[in-house]
Amino acid sequence: MLNILKNNNSRKIVNDGYSLLMVAHVNELKHEQLEYLDGFVIDSENRSHVQEIIVRIRTHKNLKICLLPIFINNLYKQPKELVLHTDGYINLELESNYFERVITIANRIKNIETPKTIYVNSLIQHKTIAYLYTRNAILKPIADRKSTIGYTFPFISLYYKHYESIVLLKNLEEMRTLHYVTFQLKDYIHLCKSCDGNYLNFREACPKCSGIDIVAHDMIHHFVCAHVAPEKDFKIEDGLACPKCDKNLRHIGIDYDKPSTIYSCNCCNHEFQNANMKALCLDCETENQLEELLEKSIGEYSITQKGENILFDASIKNQIQENQSMKIGSMPPQLFKIVLNQEIKRIKATNGYSYFAKIEFRNQQLQLLNDNVKSALTKEISGIIKSYMEGPDILSAENFNCYYLMLPDTREDQLQRLELIDYNLAKLINDNTTGDNQKVEIKIHRIDKNDTLQTFFS
Repeated sequence: MLNILKNNNSRKIVNDGYSLLMVAHVNELKHEQLEYLDGFVIDSENRSHVQEIIVRIRTHKNLKICLLPIFINNLYKQPKELVLHTDGYINLELESNYFERVITIANRIKNIETPKTIYVNSLIQHKTIAYLYTRNAILKPIADRKSTIGYTFPFISLYYKHYESIVLLKNLEEMRTLHYVTFQLKDYIHLCKSCDGNYLNFREACPKCSGIDIVAHDMIHHFVCAHVAPEKDFKIEDGLACPKCDKNLRHIGIDYDKPSTIYSCNCCNHEFQNANMKALCLDCETENQLEELLEKSIGEYSITQKGENILFDASIKNQIQENQSMKIGSMPPQLFKIVLNQEIKRIKATNGYSYFAKIEFRNQQLQLLNDNVKSALTKEISGIIKSYMEGPDILSAENFNCYYLMLPDTREDQLQRLELIDYNLAKLINDNTTGDNQKVEIKIHRIDKNDTLQTFFS
């Protein structure tokens, strides 16, 4: 029998020992013992309130809380980009429509254990796999104009900022590489080389001056005299006439044909057969050649048997953590200094652009960590830094709280990734320590021809 109980300003739907909290504002969650609930019903039409509630629950540190079913009262319609992170709409008058689902999800959740790891990426992977398992679902991309890649994924997308979509795709690809999920291709996306955005405007341009003020003209081939020229050269007041033999052209296919097209540029008057294609990023205004665009695969992810096993098998979970701990991905400091010295010589010879960055943590709590935790933290920090590195970038770790990063062929306007590194490292430290917010110090230096190693390692 369904009962709606109201106690201490909270509303709960109770049925056969299972309870759902009806919530209209995120602050209502602060006054509840969420671990004793079996799900939530969002009872609000305010979009921002609904979004805050979903994010707070789905990104909760407690694995079993973030997996709890979330329903939306069908009296209030919400956009698809919010609904996809929930278990759908419910009619409160038809309890059989949702309590059977609540029981199924609850029975699956209780068998899942939280992995003992501080690795952000592996924890997100574990939660995502658990979400798919408890819903017996497939992770399907949903078209979303507000996403920088044009797609949003249920559940996992909530763990990333809108500008971190590439990191999200890298984590999904790692899950696929580790055989936790299978992949079915649905689409390809093309992203800006500078900001990874997909809001692109494709234009044809002149190959000589790169101007976009170009006009296409049909080429005309006059059968009688074999003259070939742009259609504009044949135009007369009342039709077409050949400029070579002065005969009128009346019937296409009999008097003439149009074998091809030619372009003319209104900027430099250049005429050409094939226009260059360019893609202007409307987010950062970077002009991309088509071959410079970053291509990514978008598809559906289904949990594998190995993916299910890691939710329950402790030995497999420990193996995952060991595999993750091996992925420091850094160059030894002594070798890094040799490479940096070569880069200084290259800058001196070419007057090129490169940057050196030193990343330090000055948190006293970190000094108190044991060696195993320090080692694990070093690898997690390196993993975050590495996720924002580009092909030629080089990372080195001096110790657990000091890292060096060299960015060859990088200009000042291409240093946005350092801001993202700063944000995510600060979040990692604050999530794993107590007290006031801990700041990450990143010192940036443009490599100059007059630099020496002492400039960076005094």
